[in-house]
Amino acid sequence: MLLEVAEKLDQWIATENVALRGDGSVLAPCRIRILGQMALFEQHVQLHLVATQDVDAVGDYENAVERELARLLRARGKELDPLAREAWMPKDTQYRRLFTGTFVKLDVAEPEAVLISKALKAPAKNRALITEYLAQGASERFLALANRYKLNLEEFL
Repeated sequence: MLLEVAEKLDQWIATENVALRGDGSVLAPCRIRILGQMALFEQHVQLHLVATQDVDAVGDYENAVERELARLLRARGKELDPLAREAWMPKDTQYRRLFTGTFVKLDVAEPEAVLISKALKAPAKNRALITEYLAQGASERFLALANRYKLNLEEFL
């Protein structure tokens, strides 16, 4: 779903820039990072994920691009979370490139960092998710992040 949105957004910026050139201004290229549950969905993480309508996206996009991104997401039954910029992610989160266009680069946060964020910032709400992940066998990356950010894994066992 996000790949299609990124492609449409890239096309929209290209079209807008053709129209804006007459005014001497254009929309700048941008990088969008997807965080939270949607990053887990997009990477097909094998966990029981609760369906969410919110898309946590942060980026260096202009207001017009943000409005178009929100419109494209709404057309697919999703909402751009206005509080996404407040989401906490580990400083050393790694991102995987999902799309590279002429004007849009779309990245998704690594699952381990998303899970660490959920475990640290909303442990009660995410207890079942983290417990399921640990039962499947946490990755070395997750365990390293848990150690670095002092996540007490025992509270999920």
